[in-house]
Amino acid sequence: MPAKRSQLCHWLMSRLIVIFEIQMLNFVKNNAGKFTLSNKPFRFVGANVYELANVSAETARKMIADAAGAGFTVLRFWLFENRSAEEQVNIMNEICTAVKPFGFKLIVSLADKWGYLQNYKIDDTWYEGGFRNSYIPYITSVVAALRDRDEIMMWELINEPESGSFDTFYNFVKEAAGEFKSANGNHMLSVGTVGGIGDKFGPVFSVLDKNNFRKLYELETLDAVSLHDYSYDSGVFERMDMLYRFRGETEKAKRYSAIGRAVDKPFSAIDKYMMGKGKLFRFPFTLRWLWNKYNRKDLSFAGVIAKPVYIGETGFKNIPGRSRSRLLDIYLKEVFGAGAGGVMLWSFETQGGNNDGHDYGFGSGEGIEDVVKKWNERLNG
Repeated sequence: MPAKRSQLCHWLMSRLIVIFEIQMLNFVKNNAGKFTLSNKPFRFVGANVYELANVSAETARKMIADAAGAGFTVLRFWLFENRSAEEQVNIMNEICTAVKPFGFKLIVSLADKWGYLQNYKIDDTWYEGGFRNSYIPYITSVVAALRDRDEIMMWELINEPESGSFDTFYNFVKEAAGEFKSANGNHMLSVGTVGGIGDKFGPVFSVLDKNNFRKLYELETLDAVSLHDYSYDSGVFERMDMLYRFRGETEKAKRYSAIGRAVDKPFSAIDKYMMGKGKLFRFPFTLRWLWNKYNRKDLSFAGVIAKPVYIGETGFKNIPGRSRSRLLDIYLKEVFGAGAGGVMLWSFETQGGNNDGHDYGFGSGEGIEDVVKKWNERLNG
């Protein structure tokens, strides 16, 4: 009897392990620096639909159906702290159920430096310890309750963070990521950084020193490297335009935008010519060139530490006479060739939501969805 009982226990344990492994196959994982799903490489072109959790359930379902029709396979959106954790969990369960028939995976950002759709703004005092007041209880409650939802691919601690002190920020990420992993070991975790030359962790010129960025992503609790890439249309005047729009100073923003268009006009002919050759033009030592150069450094570094890279946001301005679908097609060839695991377009405007005030937003009808479908089929076909 003892021998039979032992054999039975062994058999039951082996079956449980098999069942568990089958269930785990539905979670996106990092395998030697690559995203994998069902033990196969998983690369993707997805869309930012940042308002998905902040519209009615009916509107959310329509947004999801529109995104599926456009060929996306991953959706990224905000779940910032503007409701109770219990309410947010209910909303997330509804979204997960709605995306399941389409096979979507979800990237969810848990906080935002700008304070948009959030009950607080984030500053260095918050990073020093204020995050423990409500943020830690909020995120651990949410991610623990949703740890078995395999529709969720990854969570981000905070969208586009900045800090006056790297050490303070690093300690925040280390503690928050540790708390996250204690509550949820199924889902991947990233930070939501801009990367390239977009993150300020300490002095202003810390964006030109990649050591801090690398130290951050060497944390074992972080599973993937986040970059945001608006390099192609970036410039000094365009960045000033963005800054003043965020501050609500629209007249100043318009002035900088007009100056930027005038400065960029002589280069538009070169851009068009190079696109015709299947290449993107980056004049040396411009912001466009520098940002792209530093993104490549981050991609290379991620390969060294064997963590996948995803472009959490990228976009191109809607400029009359320019084909954004052609531009996107060339860009995707570049960035996937450089080793990116996924690209999330900013932002998919649908059902009256996810609107972008900086001319990066897009909808259906200009051929972008055809490029998305082609690339998602190519990447995972």
